[in-house]
Amino acid sequence: MKTRDDLINSLIEYAADDYDSGQISFVEDCVDSAIYEVCNRMYPWDMSDAKYSAIKKRALQRYIWQIKRIAEFHYDKQGKEGVTTFYESGQTTSYESGGTPSQYFDGIVTMAKVI
Repeated sequence: MKTRDDLINSLIEYAADDYDSGQISFVEDCVDSAIYEVCNRMYPWDMSDAKYSAIKKRALQRYIWQIKRIAEFHYDKQGKEGVTTFYESGQTTSYESGGTPSQYFDGIVTMAKVI
């Protein structure tokens, strides 16, 4: 099973020459945010602190690739958070939304709650 630290190291490897050791807190935040987003997609109705640890463990077991892709997306988008269209040096980049695009959550099963 991959861990949070494995994902952090993987994101640093992904960034390669673009990574600077001063970015460690940003990289950790990208990974933590990705884990939280996946957990929230899995259990949108109950993310209490008491249950988050178990949900996080399950997310790391089942949805490691989605977490990794979301973290990479946010790393690549640094400085352009919340932007849907970006123009620089004659190149235009468009994003589906200001947040994580919905296709990054494909394959994640949302748990239902009977009330």
